[in-house]
Amino acid sequence: MAKIRALITLVVAKNKQIDPNGICDVSENEAKRLISLGYAESLKKTAQPPVENTEDEEDESDGNGNKQPVQPNGTNSNVQK
Repeated sequence: MAKIRALITLVVAKNKQIDPNGICDVSENEAKRLISLGYAESLKKTAQPPVENTEDEEDESDGNGNKQPVQPNGTNSNVQK
């Protein structure tokens, strides 16, 4: 059994209605189906919460996790006319 939170009104089992934000137990397969359709969300704990970026907003990653400075806009850039 898996715990889910309904995002819409769901009817489970024999006419058992679950209101939005209601929590219920359903089979693993039914939970996966409802979650994939966007009707519910899993209540399983995620491995790690998302990490907030505390770096300066002017830095951008080069795709390998290395920070690269952002070229400023204006007269200092190497734009040719």
